[in-house]
Amino acid sequence: MSERYTGNGTVNGPHIRNEWTSQWKMKQVLIALLFPTTGAVYFFGWYSLVMITTSIITCVLLETLVQKATKQPVTINDLTAVITGWLLALTLPTSAPLWTVVIGDFIAIVLVKHLGGGLGRNWINPAVAARVLLKLFLSPWITNWIAPGPDVVTTVTPLVALGHFSREVSVTTPEWWKLFLGIDLGGPMGETSKLLLLIAGGYLILRKIINPLVPLLTLSAFYLAILIYSQFNFVFATAHLLSGALIMASVFMVTDYTTSPMTDKGKYYFAIGCGVVCAILRIVLDLPGGIGVAIVVMNLAVPFIDQWTMYRVYGEKRLKITTIIDNK
Repeated sequence: MSERYTGNGTVNGPHIRNEWTSQWKMKQVLIALLFPTTGAVYFFGWYSLVMITTSIITCVLLETLVQKATKQPVTINDLTAVITGWLLALTLPTSAPLWTVVIGDFIAIVLVKHLGGGLGRNWINPAVAARVLLKLFLSPWITNWIAPGPDVVTTVTPLVALGHFSREVSVTTPEWWKLFLGIDLGGPMGETSKLLLLIAGGYLILRKIINPLVPLLTLSAFYLAILIYSQFNFVFATAHLLSGALIMASVFMVTDYTTSPMTDKGKYYFAIGCGVVCAILRIVLDLPGGIGVAIVVMNLAVPFIDQWTMYRVYGEKRLKITTIIDNK
């Protein structure tokens, strides 16, 4: 806190002064997104930027049109539409046609964000919901994985090699260091290098944008569940941890302010739930993209988590779920 001398013998204050506006926080997220974007360009080429730019422009235009059509204030300066478009593009492979990107943007901005209540009121993470629905309805176009390099070679993701209810690492599963660095891996362009994603997470933690326990609990809960399933096969569990979108989602999506619980305790339960549900989906349903579905499931559980963990004011009754929903 600080006090400000007015020059007339009086002092105004104390006041809390900092630069932590919502826009400033979103700018930090955009800076963090530069790390996986660098990996996307390095591994898959400059066309990655075409997809990202298309997605960002589409999201911004859709948000502007919806807000003008509904006579709301235009809020594109808050940068949330930019982040949604950027994140969604990074979850797609460079083989995905641009029209699938535009459809995903429409789902995220119009159907999920604004029909769900608008900025700060949507229950489900728009980018995650759009990615899940794209995979559900447009899999032939957005799951045509290609390997990095000048030649377009169709390949599979490491999770495919780890699936089919196995408890052992197959001969086609890349070594852990390749999974960590993203070398010769097919898949969505922004999820390849786990090193770059962890650097991005470290940046957000240093800037105090995200709580470090949230991604840590997500990853730990997932890893423990896979360990138990595999009868403590650490090689198998590590390969699962370093495959797919789990780390990217833990850094950028599980930590989302709007669609996560209000209290710290609730955020921790939410993170653990995301990790455990993702592990169950991969194990029981053999679903490679389990983390997206897990986040959507836990998003829907947020009102119940809030009711369970919300601090009760002395003399007041416990909050009802309907009250929490109205506040969100």
